[in-house]
Amino acid sequence: MSQLAIYIHDQLAERLDKAVKASGKSKSKWVADAIKHSLQDQWPKGFFGLAGSWEDDVGPDEIMSRIRTGILLCSKNKSCRS
Repeated sequence: MSQLAIYIHDQLAERLDKAVKASGKSKSKWVADAIKHSLQDQWPKGFFGLAGSWEDDVGPDEIMSRIRTGILLCSKNKSCRS
């Protein structure tokens, strides 16, 4: 297993410490999970082929942007749920 040394600003280190404490994980595990999550951009086979198969004014790029930023997508006839 590889090791990684990084330098971060004190303010970011404080935020990291709070997030690590809240997660109950070790700092190493938390950072490794964050890196794994941020590098993961795998979608099921055929996922993008569904683009255009629904009726909406929002295109695939906007949908992906909303998914990545955590904005709920709501249909016109249904209530939003998180």
